[in-house]
Amino acid sequence: MTTKNFLKRLIAGSLCLATFLNTSCTKEQPSGGENTPTTAEELYVIAAQVDGTSYLITSETLEDGSVSVVGNGTEVIGGSYWVYKDMNYLFALVYNKGGAGTGASYYLDQNGTPTEQYLYDFNRITTYGTWGDNVITASTGDSNQADEDGNLAQALLFNYLNSNDGSQKNESIIAENFLGTGENVSFAGFTESGGKLYTSVIPMGMSKYGIGQWPELVSDPELIAQADGGSGSGAYIQGEIPSTQYPDSAYVAIYSGDNFNSDPIIVRTGKMGYGCGRMRSQYYQTIWSADNGDVYLFSSGYGRTATSSEDLKKVTGTLPSSVMRIKKGATDFDPDYFVNLEEIGNNKPMFRCWHIDQNNFLLQLYKDGVEGMFDGQDADVSELAIFNAEEKTITTVTGLPTDLAGFSGTPYGENGAAYIAVTVTSGEKPAFYKIDINTAEASKALTVDAESISAVGKLKVRK
Repeated sequence: MTTKNFLKRLIAGSLCLATFLNTSCTKEQPSGGENTPTTAEELYVIAAQVDGTSYLITSETLEDGSVSVVGNGTEVIGGSYWVYKDMNYLFALVYNKGGAGTGASYYLDQNGTPTEQYLYDFNRITTYGTWGDNVITASTGDSNQADEDGNLAQALLFNYLNSNDGSQKNESIIAENFLGTGENVSFAGFTESGGKLYTSVIPMGMSKYGIGQWPELVSDPELIAQADGGSGSGAYIQGEIPSTQYPDSAYVAIYSGDNFNSDPIIVRTGKMGYGCGRMRSQYYQTIWSADNGDVYLFSSGYGRTATSSEDLKKVTGTLPSSVMRIKKGATDFDPDYFVNLEEIGNNKPMFRCWHIDQNNFLLQLYKDGVEGMFDGQDADVSELAIFNAEEKTITTVTGLPTDLAGFSGTPYGENGAAYIAVTVTSGEKPAFYKIDINTAEASKALTVDAESISAVGKLKVRK
């Protein structure tokens, strides 16, 4: 008979900001026996949550059936984001709002059990990705550089979390005037192609430090805030320009080395606005490399939502949700490639996107069109579509449940299909839906006996 066997261990290390209690839930073996190594060479690893606790569970398939944390789960830290690294490691990255981040890496042991490898602590996260042997994170914050009035320059803060030996390194560069426009910037997403790292650069307006250093780059003095205002991630202070003066420009930084201290190649286009998805202080990745090495940058056209008020004047963008391409090995946008996403398919702007396979991308769209973008976090983003970048076509996904509540985690793609975690309002357990890339038809696949799903990917079993 199968019962639960709870193993508890206290994790305390100098790398952690907090102490975590990690409970591993496995199937009990016969008396005197040992765990039998799995015959599988690789397994799907799913991050799921029950009662506020996160688990990693494994499955040999995503196609059908069900899997449960009971008897098949390893309790882990509650990752806000999950990064699958070269099918060898799964990284859990915890976003602690304005505080420092924490994380851990996991691998599959010979029994196919998710097992902790390393613990990390690092600067807070606004975006993340991989670069060589490292999982990298980035955020913005104050530097140690100040002007004569004590105004601090803004910095880009980076963390390198080595997947092989558990080492980590912090790094920072000045974010002020990064693009030569006087504005400070943030990064949104990282993608590797041809030995280079590509990131979307998001202009953020001018800080008090920037205005003092480059007053000639203030396009309109009326853009400078005359008083403190806003709230949360939209808060601003008197004397700064809190939003970009260039909403209708998109920038990509291309790094050829192995760290951010090297000078990147900066490419710009005025055909579309800056490339990212946005939810509060988090910047969703909308820059992806296709299987052939071409890099695609997607823009939602968020510049149109920057509207002026009596208290604060802003520059409002005009450009639609669009896609542009940097061909493999190139250092500029392809002049022959431009797609207006609002002129094809169902004529709707994009909220988020993910590369699935070859030149196919899964898009999450604003169901209510451009007007829906202005609803912010309350916007209806329940529509999915397949974008074929080569054919420049959008096909709306059909077959999703009628009582759809939302999507969660990063979709996983393989063998011409995308798998995305779906929740419904009826109270049924969350499940993966399989989307056929060629037909855009969705069908219910693996059900997960948990309250929510936050990630899925595949790892090799360590023999």
